[in-house]
Amino acid sequence: MMTDEKEGKKKTVKKRKIRKKILFSVIFISLLLLAYLSSVYYFSRHYFYKTRINGEDCSLLTDSEVRRRINRKVSLYKLEIIGKDQVRDTISADDIDLKFVYDESLAKVREKENPFLWFTAFFMGYDFELPDAADYDAVLFEEKVKSLAFYDKSNIKKAQNAYIGDYNEETGGFTIIEEEDGSEPEDARMTEVLSEKVKGLQEIVYLEREGCYKQAEITRNDSDLIKELDILNSYVTAKITYDWNGSTETVDGSVISGWLIRNGEQVSLDTEKAAEFVAQKAKEHDTYGKDRSFTTTDGRVLELKSGGYGWKTAREETTEELLAAIRNKETVKKEPVYSSMGAQKGKDDVGNSYVEIDLGAQHLYLYIEGEIILESDLVSGNVQRGWTTPPGVFGLTYKTKKAVLRGENYETPVDYWMPFNGNIGMHDATWRGSFGGDIYLANGSHGCINLPYDAAAQIYEYVGKGFPVVCYY
Repeated sequence: MMTDEKEGKKKTVKKRKIRKKILFSVIFISLLLLAYLSSVYYFSRHYFYKTRINGEDCSLLTDSEVRRRINRKVSLYKLEIIGKDQVRDTISADDIDLKFVYDESLAKVREKENPFLWFTAFFMGYDFELPDAADYDAVLFEEKVKSLAFYDKSNIKKAQNAYIGDYNEETGGFTIIEEEDGSEPEDARMTEVLSEKVKGLQEIVYLEREGCYKQAEITRNDSDLIKELDILNSYVTAKITYDWNGSTETVDGSVISGWLIRNGEQVSLDTEKAAEFVAQKAKEHDTYGKDRSFTTTDGRVLELKSGGYGWKTAREETTEELLAAIRNKETVKKEPVYSSMGAQKGKDDVGNSYVEIDLGAQHLYLYIEGEIILESDLVSGNVQRGWTTPPGVFGLTYKTKKAVLRGENYETPVDYWMPFNGNIGMHDATWRGSFGGDIYLANGSHGCINLPYDAAAQIYEYVGKGFPVVCYY
């Protein structure tokens, strides 16, 4: 009996222990469930541990607490603006009444954190970025932008277009001067970029990188500018070297560059300037119509008028040829076009072969290469009747044989006719029995130089068109 009672007691104790264990387990599980459900409830209103929003630690915060934290950050916001030439300025939240605009993004963050899985935060972090959605007072923003240091006149430098510089004698051509962008704000772009940066709560902006300055409209790579440059440089490649009555005159890029008329890519030559150049050089080097110093056979030095002799530039024709050579980009040596030429080049263009007529002595000398080939007395124009032969330096107009000299009351045939001053010329005068002396005073010619037949014939053989004839008293 005793054994059965003991066995019964043991069983009773064992059952009690089991019931206690079951009760404890139920209580423990209930407590765990309560704790879990409490946490579920808590995290349905709070963000998980290790939650970061827009870089801010928002662990265990409520929505309202997150909003306050974001709002505090926005209230402290400042955009640093860096421009050219070390010019800087800022825009702060207070300047433009900046506020964060909340949309559904924050609610969506909450949706991503399942409160029933709150325990996962112990093993992983949650990092969220809300779309930047700040906004500002438009009027305040516009006023602030216009007051920035970048709009101060002292900080504004206008953009400069690329252009073609002056002719460079060292390089022998034109070159493009590169554009300069300057530091003048581009209003629309400035407003756009700053608005974007502020709404995105970005803290720094570099205006030049963002294209906030006005750029030069014409750059060094502009096709029209390059085309104009090529045309200009093609003109100045020409080089015309003149032998201008013994003097060298060069028309090259340094001269041509001053004659170019530029109208965009249209380039032309200023014909008036070219004509002025020719006129000036003709004035410098022509001897036609100019007084000259002449040493007579008897040693006198006389200042004589040029009746119609010497070097004379045909200005219009020379200008036309010059312009054509430039347009054809020629490199050439040439002479101007002459309407009259002397016996030799230079100021002393009479040379050493000429006819010297001493009207006072009524005597003629024929010089060939500096040597007197012939001397002869003559009869010149009748002084008493006003037909005096004019002095001066002339060139033979032409020569011919068997001519008939005609005047108001005469018609005289001659064998040798050599005019040098209009209708005045040298010729044989077989009707005269004597020459020289003072015959010319009362019984002279109509202005011509009357010569003995043999003298006229010999002179005729030596002279030709343009041969110098010097007359003096």
